[in-house]
Amino acid sequence: MRAWYVPGASSLAARNSRWNCNRKVIPMKADASPTKDFFIYMITKDIPLDECILDLLDNCIDGANNDLQRKDDIHRKSGQGRKKVSPDQRRYNGYWAEVTIGGEEFIVADNCGGISLDDAVNYAFHFGRRYDAPPTAGYSIGLYGIGMKRAMFKMGKDIAIESSTETDSFSVKIDVAEWARRDAWDFDLEPMESKEPYGTRISIKGINKGIDEELADPVFVNQLIKSIARGYSLILQRGFKIKVNGTEVKPYIFYLRESEEFKPVKRTYIDDETGVEVEIVAGLAGLPPNDISAEAATTRQAEAEYYGWFVLCNDRVVLAADKGDDTVWGDEKFPIWHWQYTGFLGIASFRASDPGNLPWTTTKRALDATSPLYRRAVTVMKEVTRPYLTYTHNRRADESSARVMERRAARVPFSDVAVREQMVLPRIGNANREETVNITYQKPKAEVQKVAKALGNANMSNKQVGIETFDYYRDNETED
Repeated sequence: MRAWYVPGASSLAARNSRWNCNRKVIPMKADASPTKDFFIYMITKDIPLDECILDLLDNCIDGANNDLQRKDDIHRKSGQGRKKVSPDQRRYNGYWAEVTIGGEEFIVADNCGGISLDDAVNYAFHFGRRYDAPPTAGYSIGLYGIGMKRAMFKMGKDIAIESSTETDSFSVKIDVAEWARRDAWDFDLEPMESKEPYGTRISIKGINKGIDEELADPVFVNQLIKSIARGYSLILQRGFKIKVNGTEVKPYIFYLRESEEFKPVKRTYIDDETGVEVEIVAGLAGLPPNDISAEAATTRQAEAEYYGWFVLCNDRVVLAADKGDDTVWGDEKFPIWHWQYTGFLGIASFRASDPGNLPWTTTKRALDATSPLYRRAVTVMKEVTRPYLTYTHNRRADESSARVMERRAARVPFSDVAVREQMVLPRIGNANREETVNITYQKPKAEVQKVAKALGNANMSNKQVGIETFDYYRDNETED
């Protein structure tokens, strides 16, 4: 539609527009250029320090994937018949990354093949992944092209990078304050002679205020090691090695219990709309509590981080031990997490050759819970969780027998669980044949909502509020 000059118009657009001889509006451009301050100070606020370090480790692992693919391609072209392997068969033997946290310097180094000079010039330092960037190896972790820059800017002001491949090598030094003052967005790369180990080394000095205190805190370092052990469990089990201050991180192994009475469920399918590979495993991992009082829960609080739902994208843990509505708990009419469900472990794994199809955010430590792919998976996750919840209610009829059977079940790594449509759980006594009755009563809506909020989910259904309050009274005020 044409816009015409209106005499006497007072709007800013009318006063600032330019006109040609036909009195038509000549379009003007608004400057939408990004600012360096936004990348240095703003997007770095959205990610915690430990996740920045994990982003840098993601790059190491993707480097190993790319190097493995390059070697596979060479073998195939040479006629040696080496076949492509699926991600769960890939082995990272010989590849490593080392994190060194010192008083005034942070270093991450690897031997994962390095960044080629061409990639460094055209892609690696670009803010955001370019549309014409060459594809990474299938089932990679990197996606958005901001992780390395965001992590470095978050941590310090004086950055040095060296990377070497078998054919070329380069170094780049970044004085963040000086770079911020320049109009140009590029970095100066200096070619070097290639040297072993072929990989990348990032050194960060001039550690930012606040970050230096975190890095110096032994509690932070210990938590980082735990996050690496759990977050990269499958990758570490396949041979990749990560050290923190010289200590090798051992992978946390996710176990489920199996016996004649207990068998985990394992469902696998290809999502029809996206082609993403989905694997959902769930079952008994630990011993459920006999005492489900709030007081008892506090004595076993350390166990909480190993139970609940875990969500993985391309073998990297995105969400750990979730007990909220990011997965199933309290989602719509599903029960909220209760202490009595302790011992439950569910793992929902999503794999895609194109990581852009996976349901994660830029930090790769949070889910896009609105993703249709993920919502479809949640439906399956609820189906496989419900039998366990029923079991924890029924086992109260004969807790001693239940405990004997639970202890008898052997621990099996979740990756070894056989495909099975339904979870197998024992029938305890006559619990499943108990006569049931309906309980119906009315209470003021505001009071019910207040109770729901106290139970941990303000959106809980009225029916579930009734069930939870009845269970609480039964467990705490009755004799048996």
